[in-house]
Amino acid sequence: MSTRFIHLGFAISCCISSAALAGDLLDTYQLAKQNDPQLAAAEATYYAALEEKSLSRAGVLPSIDFSAGASRVNDDTIYVERVNDDTINVERPNTSNSGTSSNSGTSISYTNYTYRLELRQPIYRRDSFLQLDEADTRILQAEAEYQAAEQGLVLRLAQAYFDVLAAQDNLHFSRAEKEAIARQLEQTRQRFEVGLTAITDVHEAQARYDLVNSQEIAAQFRLDDRREVLHEITGQYLQQPATLRKQTPLPAPEPADPNAWNKLALEQNLALRVAHLSSQLAALQVKRSRSGHQPTLDLALTHNYSKGGSFVDEVTSNSIGLQFNLPLYSGGGTSAAVRQRLHQHDAARQKLEQQHRATEAGARTAYRSVTASIVLVQALKQAVISNQSALDATEAGYEVGTRTSVDVLNARRELFRAQRDYAQSRYDYIIGSLALKDAAGILSQDDLVQINQWLEDDTPSQP
Repeated sequence: MSTRFIHLGFAISCCISSAALAGDLLDTYQLAKQNDPQLAAAEATYYAALEEKSLSRAGVLPSIDFSAGASRVNDDTIYVERVNDDTINVERPNTSNSGTSSNSGTSISYTNYTYRLELRQPIYRRDSFLQLDEADTRILQAEAEYQAAEQGLVLRLAQAYFDVLAAQDNLHFSRAEKEAIARQLEQTRQRFEVGLTAITDVHEAQARYDLVNSQEIAAQFRLDDRREVLHEITGQYLQQPATLRKQTPLPAPEPADPNAWNKLALEQNLALRVAHLSSQLAALQVKRSRSGHQPTLDLALTHNYSKGGSFVDEVTSNSIGLQFNLPLYSGGGTSAAVRQRLHQHDAARQKLEQQHRATEAGARTAYRSVTASIVLVQALKQAVISNQSALDATEAGYEVGTRTSVDVLNARRELFRAQRDYAQSRYDYIIGSLALKDAAGILSQDDLVQINQWLEDDTPSQP
């Protein structure tokens, strides 16, 4: 287990305001490592699993038990002599010639003190030794789950961070489009007042302005929602995140072979490793259930002491021996437990097969997503340039009367749509690249370090 499981991150200054936090991707990640409940829960689960070894080891180590007691005894003894055909002659302190039953006796009171010390060493307990193997498997499983939680945090944090940037961009584009349409609406009204355009153009511009205004409101709501998601992970509200630079690299997956990524995923994917360990654990539990039919053998050493009594004042005894136990019948419970564990093992094997297929599909899908994103980003970048040229030409035609106000509104709408799609495609490429490494089981903080170099502390990213 590496030390990264113990150290959760660098300390963040307590003077940072949670209401107006600014930072880049790495700063946000360090906050997430400190404050993410999912990661903290996985860490606690891992440390809890470590105790499984000690708990299981206790079943094969010696146990020492001590018990003591004190009791007050009142002993009344009656002597009876019956003279008849079934004569019982008993000596008694006082003799009677009556020929009938007569009684006499004694009364003794004393305090009895006892204690017992026993050391028991299991010699053969198959279930206890199998529990040791189960504990080792549980620890490996918990470790893999914690590593998966660490990788999951990297991906979740990046997704939430770039969702904030995307929502921020969307709000920025909505406001820019609203301002542009507002200017056009004012120009259209002025042209209508001097008779250069029809009232329908004014209505069309007003309708488009109202629509964009509603889109701006929705964009603000979405940005607030995305910030809340990031807050769930980091415990802080990120108001001024570093944004993506206008020019960023688009490295292709390396190696550029989907089969190589598929092989890597089958070897290192953590979800697949957890499923494999779960299947191993279920197999061990089947063996342990079957051990319920097996005998047990213990070595027992005992020391007994008793003081106080009617005839002997003090008794001490020591013994050493072997205790053999063979379960013959337990009401069918052992056989039922074996059948139950067999079904659970079968379920675990089916889940392993399902995870195996999901891992293969996930790696192939993630690889295709990254390669497609590279092409899409380049295509949308060109689409932004083309739509800007189209808008410029449409506005020029509108000035000379060859294009209408509606044409300008439509051209502007297409430009802002292309800008939104281009910005989103860059974020999708980044998340897709991280998802590919997550599927392959090699995602780490180093990947965030690389992406963080593509950010800048500036206004929302624009193409």
